[in-house]
Amino acid sequence: MAKAIKTPSTFAEALRLAADLAEQNETLERQLAELRLNGEYPEVLRPSHIIKLLGFSAPKVNELTKHPTFPHLNRNRRKGEAVTVLKSDLYHWLKTERY
Repeated sequence: MAKAIKTPSTFAEALRLAADLAEQNETLERQLAELRLNGEYPEVLRPSHIIKLLGFSAPKVNELTKHPTFPHLNRNRRKGEAVTVLKSDLYHWLKTERY
Protein backbone atom coordinates (compact mmCIF):
# COMPACT_ATOMS: atom_id res chain seq x y z
CA MET A 1 0.00 0.00 0.00
CA ALA A 2 1.11 3.55 -0.58
CA LYS A 3 2.73 5.27 2.37
CA ALA A 4 1.92 8.86 3.16
CA ILE A 5 5.05 10.96 3.15
CA LYS A 6 5.27 13.41 6.04
CA THR A 7 6.17 16.91 4.90
CA PRO A 8 9.55 17.77 6.41
CA SER A 9 9.60 20.76 8.72
CA THR A 10 13.35 21.37 8.69
CA PHE A 11 16.03 21.42 6.06
CA ALA A 12 17.74 18.43 7.70
CA GLU A 13 14.50 16.42 7.58
CA ALA A 14 14.08 17.35 3.90
CA LEU A 15 17.61 16.15 3.13
CA ARG A 16 17.03 12.87 5.00
CA LEU A 17 13.74 12.35 3.14
CA ALA A 18 15.44 13.05 -0.19
CA ALA A 19 18.20 10.56 0.64
CA ASP A 20 15.68 7.89 1.67
CA LEU A 21 13.62 8.40 -1.49
CA ALA A 22 16.77 8.28 -3.64
CA GLU A 23 17.76 4.99 -1.99
CA GLN A 24 14.29 3.51 -2.51
CA ASN A 25 14.34 4.66 -6.13
CA GLU A 26 17.77 3.10 -6.69
CA THR A 27 16.57 -0.22 -5.27
CA LEU A 28 13.45 -0.13 -7.46
CA GLU A 29 15.48 0.73 -10.55
CA ARG A 30 17.76 -2.27 -9.92
CA GLN A 31 14.75 -4.54 -9.49
CA LEU A 32 13.11 -3.17 -12.61
CA ALA A 33 16.28 -3.60 -14.67
CA GLU A 34 16.47 -7.21 -13.47
CA LEU A 35 12.84 -7.72 -14.42
CA ARG A 36 13.38 -6.23 -17.87
CA LEU A 37 16.53 -8.15 -18.66
CA ASN A 38 15.80 -11.46 -16.99
CA GLY A 39 14.84 -13.94 -19.66
CA GLU A 40 14.56 -16.94 -17.36
CA TYR A 41 11.09 -15.93 -16.23
CA PRO A 42 8.02 -16.35 -18.43
CA GLU A 43 6.06 -13.39 -19.77
CA VAL A 44 3.16 -14.34 -17.46
CA LEU A 45 4.34 -14.35 -13.86
CA ARG A 46 2.90 -16.12 -10.85
CA PRO A 47 3.54 -15.14 -7.22
CA SER A 48 6.45 -17.59 -6.93
CA HIS A 49 8.17 -15.85 -9.87
CA ILE A 50 7.65 -12.42 -8.29
CA ILE A 51 9.09 -13.65 -4.98
CA LYS A 52 12.25 -14.97 -6.67
CA LEU A 53 12.59 -12.12 -9.14
CA LEU A 54 12.17 -9.19 -6.76
CA GLY A 55 13.33 -10.84 -3.56
CA PHE A 56 10.07 -10.04 -1.79
CA SER A 57 8.59 -12.26 0.89
CA ALA A 58 5.40 -14.21 0.20
CA PRO A 59 3.35 -11.95 2.52
CA LYS A 60 4.70 -8.84 0.74
CA VAL A 61 3.74 -10.25 -2.67
CA ASN A 62 0.31 -11.14 -1.30
CA GLU A 63 -0.06 -7.56 -0.04
CA LEU A 64 0.99 -6.16 -3.44
CA THR A 65 -1.48 -8.32 -5.34
CA LYS A 66 -4.30 -6.97 -3.17
CA HIS A 67 -3.44 -3.38 -4.10
CA PRO A 68 -6.38 -1.93 -6.10
CA THR A 69 -4.19 -0.98 -9.06
CA PHE A 70 -2.15 -4.20 -9.27
CA PRO A 71 -2.28 -5.39 -12.93
CA HIS A 72 -3.92 -8.80 -12.53
CA LEU A 73 -4.58 -10.88 -15.60
CA ASN A 74 -7.12 -12.94 -13.70
CA ARG A 75 -8.78 -10.47 -11.35
CA ASN A 76 -11.90 -12.69 -11.12
CA ARG A 77 -10.00 -15.85 -10.28
CA ARG A 78 -11.42 -18.66 -8.20
CA LYS A 79 -10.42 -19.25 -4.61
CA GLY A 80 -7.01 -20.91 -4.47
CA GLU A 81 -6.10 -19.93 -8.03
CA ALA A 82 -2.77 -18.11 -8.26
CA VAL A 83 -2.57 -14.50 -9.35
CA THR A 84 -1.04 -13.99 -12.78
CA VAL A 85 0.46 -10.82 -14.21
CA LEU A 86 2.27 -9.91 -17.41
CA LYS A 87 5.94 -9.22 -16.78
CA SER A 88 5.75 -5.95 -18.71
CA ASP A 89 2.65 -4.84 -16.76
CA LEU A 90 4.37 -5.62 -13.46
CA TYR A 91 7.41 -3.62 -14.58
CA HIS A 92 5.24 -0.63 -15.47
CA TRP A 93 3.21 -0.89 -12.26
CA LEU A 94 6.31 -1.02 -10.04
CA LYS A 95 7.75 1.99 -11.80
CA THR A 96 4.64 4.15 -11.52
CA GLU A 97 2.90 2.99 -8.33
CA ARG A 98 3.85 3.94 -4.77
CA TYR A 99 3.03 0.88 -2.68
